[in-house]
Amino acid sequence: MLGLAVCLIFLLPATAVCLGYLVLTLAGRSAVRPQPPTEHIHTFAILIPAHNEETTLPATLRSLAGLDYPADKMRVYVVADNCTDRTAEVARSGGAECLVRTDGEHRGKGFAVASGVGRAVTDGSDVVLILDADCELTPGSLRALDAAFASGAEVAQAAVLSRNADDGPAGYVAAVGAALDDDLAAGRDRLGRSAALRGTGMAFRRSAVGQVRWETASPVEDAEYAAQLRGAGVRVWYCGGAVVWCESPATVGVLCRQRRRWRAASGVGNWARSKPLVLAHLLATGAVCLAVDAYVWWAAILVLLTAGMYLRGMAAVGLTWWRAGLLLASPAVVLQLVGVTLAGLVRGKPTAWDRTPRLGETQAA
Repeated sequence: MLGLAVCLIFLLPATAVCLGYLVLTLAGRSAVRPQPPTEHIHTFAILIPAHNEETTLPATLRSLAGLDYPADKMRVYVVADNCTDRTAEVARSGGAECLVRTDGEHRGKGFAVASGVGRAVTDGSDVVLILDADCELTPGSLRALDAAFASGAEVAQAAVLSRNADDGPAGYVAAVGAALDDDLAAGRDRLGRSAALRGTGMAFRRSAVGQVRWETASPVEDAEYAAQLRGAGVRVWYCGGAVVWCESPATVGVLCRQRRRWRAASGVGNWARSKPLVLAHLLATGAVCLAVDAYVWWAAILVLLTAGMYLRGMAAVGLTWWRAGLLLASPAVVLQLVGVTLAGLVRGKPTAWDRTPRLGETQAA
């Protein structure tokens, strides 16, 4: 009897999480995207917080120059936050208005966004879109966001996908995870639930910023602001037609560093939103059922359902022989992520800004 009870202690939460993921994934695949209006309705202020981004910023600005949206209905602002390189010069040469911050005590993305949002709102734009300096928007993204806000959105989150799936096992794991997050976010939106803010590709109607002022300067500013929006009853829509291509950490070390910070922001109560922890719990569940020789069929069904969702993510990223090799190395990456995720849960929220190193940079930010 004790063995059966232990199995159920593992199986019940595993089943709840697995079914929750499955329902969201299926709902996301059937999500109806709003059609862009025949005329462009909203004006956009695109805000780019940047710290020493002279190498990545040009590609981001080029993607904005290629947007399928009237130039007179969008403005680009770059907040050069405590930069020691040519970020400000690159921003101005790329056609953006540059806001320079020099404040050694109040540095980081949260402070940069807080200062930039105030400036962007004063120019009369209808919507403020926050985009990281190493990301690129697809040409139709503003049209899709325009449709979402025309349909009643107050806050919208674009799809955030990885563009460097071939850069080692860490890059592949991050890319598949981003594809899964895309389906899950679409499912939440389809079911009328609020999507998570992802730090980049976040769009806010001016009235929403007025209702819930961006005053958080935390290293996990997106999570804190999302909590404030929920408290104010503002739902975050998911806009899958707007796509942000971002650079995921290409090395295991940088990926673990990033995920440790993210998990510390989420807290213990949200462990089910951590895919590595869910996989670890599912593995433990299967091991317990096999050891006790009870409910093995139940655990097997959960494993198959989870495998199906991950196969869907792999198919979305694309399958090649090279990626098949990366897939074989993925379990080792996931195991390391489990370790750093658990460490992040017990260490608490980060208090200092921790910029994720870009490709070609050292670990030091």
